[in-house]
Amino acid sequence: MNCKYPKHMNILKTLLVLLLASGSILAQRSIYVNPKGGLNISGLNEELEGVTQTGKAGYNIGVDLRLGGGFAFFQPGMFYYQYNTKYEIVESSLLPNGETSYSSDVKVSSIKIPAQVGFRIFTTKPLSIRANLGPAVNFPVDVSSDDKLVLNRNHYENVTVGGVIGAGVDVLIFTFDINYEFGLSDYITFDDPNVDASSSNQYVLTFNVGIRL
Repeated sequence: MNCKYPKHMNILKTLLVLLLASGSILAQRSIYVNPKGGLNISGLNEELEGVTQTGKAGYNIGVDLRLGGGFAFFQPGMFYYQYNTKYEIVESSLLPNGETSYSSDVKVSSIKIPAQVGFRIFTTKPLSIRANLGPAVNFPVDVSSDDKLVLNRNHYENVTVGGVIGAGVDVLIFTFDINYEFGLSDYITFDDPNVDASSSNQYVLTFNVGIRL
């Protein structure tokens, strides 16, 4: 883990304290369970030297809670994510000796724990429009690729922190969500002094469909 890790954990702790405090003052204490699943597209916010990336569709499934029946509510959850990305590396010092190019489809399995604050912007009996924001903690658990020539599990951080902003619509018992997550800590790192940009955080665009119980 790089030296910036403690700083990001302090930011995360502060955000979580604020979120929990907001949850404790909700005027109404309704509880909803929202299992959901969908698709995601992810990639790196910074281009690494000699590396071209193409985001491909991945999938995600999990559940979150809505605690509070008023204008504001607390929304913690837990999800399984699989990210799919194609990497192409040409004439880079990241390549082993004798190699001039590299291409591989990489799949990363990760556990995501978001802790959001939500706001009901518009509500009628059959329809509700929501917005949400807050932190998310990610735990990459497995990395698989066409080969282990360049990218493997050692290049990915054990814990990453992101900020999430999103919106959703409830229609009867059905829920539809779109979220954008921007990385606040390094997601992938190459220990190579010859590469100018040797690390990058991650972005994730997620679409979910679920049921509100």
